[in-house]
Amino acid sequence: MRKYCILFLSLFFLVACDDFLSVKPKAEIVEHVYFDTPEGFEDALYGAYSTLSASALYGEYLSWGLLDVFAQYYKKNSINDNVKSMLILEHEKLRSYYNLIWNKGYETIGYVNNVLRNLERKSENSMHYYKLYKGEALGLRAYLHFDLLRLFAPHVGSKPNAQGIPYVTIYEVAVSPFKTVSEVYDLVIKDLKEAELLLQEDETLLVYPRKFVLNDGFATCREIHFNLYAAQALLARVYWMKGDLENALIYAKKVIDSGKFPLEDKLNIRSFMAGTITEKEAVWGVYTTQILDNVKKNFYTYDMTYTWLPADDNTALYSVAQEDGNDMRGNDWFRILIGEEESDRIVRCMKIVNETKISNPGAYTSKSIEGINMIRIPEMYLIAAEALLESDPDEAQKYFDTFIVSRGLFKYKDRPGSPQVTLEDIVKERRKEFVQEGQYFYTLKRGNMDIYVDALKTTLQGTDELYTFIIPDEEFEYRYTEADEQ
Repeated sequence: MRKYCILFLSLFFLVACDDFLSVKPKAEIVEHVYFDTPEGFEDALYGAYSTLSASALYGEYLSWGLLDVFAQYYKKNSINDNVKSMLILEHEKLRSYYNLIWNKGYETIGYVNNVLRNLERKSENSMHYYKLYKGEALGLRAYLHFDLLRLFAPHVGSKPNAQGIPYVTIYEVAVSPFKTVSEVYDLVIKDLKEAELLLQEDETLLVYPRKFVLNDGFATCREIHFNLYAAQALLARVYWMKGDLENALIYAKKVIDSGKFPLEDKLNIRSFMAGTITEKEAVWGVYTTQILDNVKKNFYTYDMTYTWLPADDNTALYSVAQEDGNDMRGNDWFRILIGEEESDRIVRCMKIVNETKISNPGAYTSKSIEGINMIRIPEMYLIAAEALLESDPDEAQKYFDTFIVSRGLFKYKDRPGSPQVTLEDIVKERRKEFVQEGQYFYTLKRGNMDIYVDALKTTLQGTDELYTFIIPDEEFEYRYTEADEQ
């Protein structure tokens, strides 16, 4: 059943993107025909999901690529000017990357806005999954705007009234006005709260253990859709980034208390994220089979001028005293490949590398869905722990201990001296846990933290300027006012 489910979804995804991208915005007759059936809306949403795995978005730059280079997870044995510019966040020289992120992000926002515009022409009773279509589209719109804001504007805790980004809610050939940072946060939260209300059916559709059924394709495998719990988890992430820990805790607990996303067993750490959407921990993931070759070139096949290797502080980062346990992530995610010659025994970053499929693609089978993990449950435990640090330190430690035990570490309460968890401990766990996922960069930005670039023996001072990408110049060529939008 699992194999049939994945095959069924694969066919949807392979067809949907090309079909969706062929829709011409100004061809109203074509659009009305395309969106005349539930299948049309579903194909359009699948098309939007497929663009998320593009290299300029979560297929590389915003996951294991650019953001993790900025976060100093990697080094190279040969540093050219381009690599140096990445390591020290030399923004002027990285404009081409930023332009790709900006354009692909807003292109995808346009796709979901097209879905929403056409849904407005339908009644809620016209399609069985109308609420799911609308909820997913709103969630995707919020997710993309939120990350674009975090990248291209100052941190909300530092400059809430600074220029943010355009929050685009229309599907027209027009230029949307810029909002302030705090205004964009408000709009993200608004979209997510509406999505949460619309996606209530996921309380029954998304279960654990996961069930794969074929009687209704769109309602199947809800972990690869922006589902109810993705909306709640993203609200927790948004409030955490904003510094509103009270609301962050509320939404993190909703996801944890659902019981639908158990932490992985420490014995499965090696491969549970190796090119697949983790069956237990993924609150939401994007299905794709298209990133394997790129991941292989960057992490598996060794080339001294090309391959990203673990930073020099990696061993120390995961090392703990014997009485504190054994952090399985250190040995399982950073490994020497089996069968290598002694002269080539170089440690690789292997967390998301599907070594089994690379070494024998013809024989590869898996019950897991290939793709990118967008939100995982460990983040909710760490948000809850941080939110409770001051008000209820014992409860904070329970969340923290529950998480670290799943990684092979002993609970703090069971360690010599019964140490109390600190914010520094939580930040360190974020760094260890989210390697190759593009999330630790935002932790650095949230605290305007200094960055030590080991490869260049340089410390970069944490500032709003350091952590803010450059918006493409052409975005400022044509502007209009709020009144024009109305």
